[in-house]
Amino acid sequence: MFERWSTLASACFGALLVVCALAVAPSALAQQAKPAAPDPLSARLKPETVQQLFPGAETLTPTATRPLALEVRIGGELKGYIFSTLDVVNATGYSGRPFDFLAGMTTDGKITAAVLLTHSETIIGRGVPQARVDQFLQGFASTSIDSWRNANPDLLRGASISGRALKAGMQSAAERVYSAHVKGEALQVITEPQLDRRGFTPFPAEAMLAQKSIAQYRISVREVLKLFEKHGGPNSKPSQQMYQIQSLDEPFVIFMTALATPASIGNNLFGDTRFRDMVQREGEGLTVWMGADGFFSFASNSHFNAASGYLFDQVKIVQGKTEIRLSRDHYQRMAPTAAQGGVLPRRDNMVFYIPASAGLDPLQPWSAVLMIPGADSTGQPMTVEVPVRYDLPDAHKLLPPPTPKPAWIEAWEHHRIDIYILLALLTTVTFVFLLQDLLVQSRIAYNVVRVGILAFTLGWLGWWLGAQFSIINILAYVQAPLTGTSWQSFLLDPIFLILGIYIALSLFLLGRGVFCGWLCPFGALQELTNKAALLLRVPQIKVPRVLQERLWAIKYVAAVGIIGAGLYSADLANDLEEIEPFKTAINVYFVREMPFVLYAVALLAAGLFIERFYCRFLCPLGGSLAVLGRIHMFQWLRRKPACGTTCRICEADCPVGAIDPSGKINMNECLQCLDCQVDYYDDHKCPPLIARRKRKDARADAGIGAGLPNPVPAE
Repeated sequence: MFERWSTLASACFGALLVVCALAVAPSALAQQAKPAAPDPLSARLKPETVQQLFPGAETLTPTATRPLALEVRIGGELKGYIFSTLDVVNATGYSGRPFDFLAGMTTDGKITAAVLLTHSETIIGRGVPQARVDQFLQGFASTSIDSWRNANPDLLRGASISGRALKAGMQSAAERVYSAHVKGEALQVITEPQLDRRGFTPFPAEAMLAQKSIAQYRISVREVLKLFEKHGGPNSKPSQQMYQIQSLDEPFVIFMTALATPASIGNNLFGDTRFRDMVQREGEGLTVWMGADGFFSFASNSHFNAASGYLFDQVKIVQGKTEIRLSRDHYQRMAPTAAQGGVLPRRDNMVFYIPASAGLDPLQPWSAVLMIPGADSTGQPMTVEVPVRYDLPDAHKLLPPPTPKPAWIEAWEHHRIDIYILLALLTTVTFVFLLQDLLVQSRIAYNVVRVGILAFTLGWLGWWLGAQFSIINILAYVQAPLTGTSWQSFLLDPIFLILGIYIALSLFLLGRGVFCGWLCPFGALQELTNKAALLLRVPQIKVPRVLQERLWAIKYVAAVGIIGAGLYSADLANDLEEIEPFKTAINVYFVREMPFVLYAVALLAAGLFIERFYCRFLCPLGGSLAVLGRIHMFQWLRRKPACGTTCRICEADCPVGAIDPSGKINMNECLQCLDCQVDYYDDHKCPPLIARRKRKDARADAGIGAGLPNPVPAE
């Protein structure tokens, strides 16, 4: 009779969930088959929402051009805009569905406020209190088009994936509205680097040298002599006369060069009047300044000589395979202003006008090559070329706006420390299973490790990070291919992604127990409270096997019902998902409406008498993981021939009743707690080991069998 009633109760509970899912299916399918056209933004706004987004707004007028936004006027004057991510970028969240995220923006690009009008983010509904959602939204009110630092998605702890999707959608929408309606067509769109000829920033010579706007090269007399000997043999030397030389370490030449075309270089070097004259002369070409001090002069008189083609024979410009010779028709002696004196050359100062036809690309590196004449060891003329590289700094270029860093990269960088800690936790759990045979041989060591990992899982992973895995996460993975959710959506929360990958791998290798037994915060809370109850001698209830097997079915029916309902209605899935007490006990620390708190407390109270009560009978997450982990590769839990025959100790000690009377472990229900493995190696509890120990002690007392092997029961 008792068995029939328990079976009937399980069946009724499962049928109720399935009926709820089927009841909502027709309406949901109808909605999907005939999507409603989006209402105009003004139709979705209530007067109180308008004032919340833009205090003092008097009139709203739709913009004449796309993207859609509402012009906000106060006293007839345009003060800003109200816009929605739904209309501007149609951004989608973690659920794969668009959200309607509204904001107000002033004409100088500052966000006035943000309102989350509608969304389908199940994770927000599951694990984030409204106070934190409000705090996240308030952060947008102190942001601007150039800085979104105060909009912190990590305030939505447990739903930061959705938070980052909301933030990224708002950023994209705001930038589009600002570019189109504030800057308009006057905005210069830079798609590839350009030379900034007109932009001006005052720089002293020291700063231009430090930022490499002016390239500097110094070579001593000693170093020049070594160059000549290297290329021309012993006694090779430059032809330059060096009068009154006192040391070979004196500079042979101190040479400087710069592209003087950008105003931030040329105007600083020569002053505004001369720079304007220089610009007029260079036209579409470029201007290069060169200056030198020391014994060597690049400004030889060859450019006055017809035999040399009126070219400078001791300096040239080289860029790749392009060689530009400088002539008398394209130069001018021009020294920097007195204000730039002191650190710049005083003797040779010239500007060279490079025509556009010469092919010099100012954005790519080029070299001013000094051609130092001399004689080799035989007295024959030779020339040593010394290139001085010049690479225009980015400060003098018009560059395309930097590609914004993807939101998921920002998330991984922000959670870098948390990721390291999580990896350390997962590594520790992995080593527990790799070295389990060694660990479980000491009951004390096992208990220390077990309680330590459970406490850390509850305190850090659960209460601190809010990383409580849920049936909703499983639903998100199931829905992803159906909703077209981008893989980048899962990258937005590195903690859940890494944890999800580890769960998947452990399911494939060992089954559900790795997560459920070691990495589930609510499961850890149940086990730790039960251990406290045992210390207080709270009596434990042994659930009859017949009843237990019927109650197991509840979690599987719940898993199917929630996932099935979620495929049609996110709202229904949210309602059914409340069978999980995770949000109440882990994410919001029991600060919630009283019915939810009483439900979570009741489950924990039941767990004081029946260890892991919720995990064993009600958890839809555990049920779904058990189904996914049915086919696993390894079975690392050791058994003896006596298990289930002459010995039933492990069956009696199993805290979740996962060992059958036959001695076989039911891996669908096993939480891999390793309690049975501690018994397996305990020679004061395991009958085969007790018998072996007694035989060994008897031989020792009799003084026989020394050195003989001690037989071990077959496994």
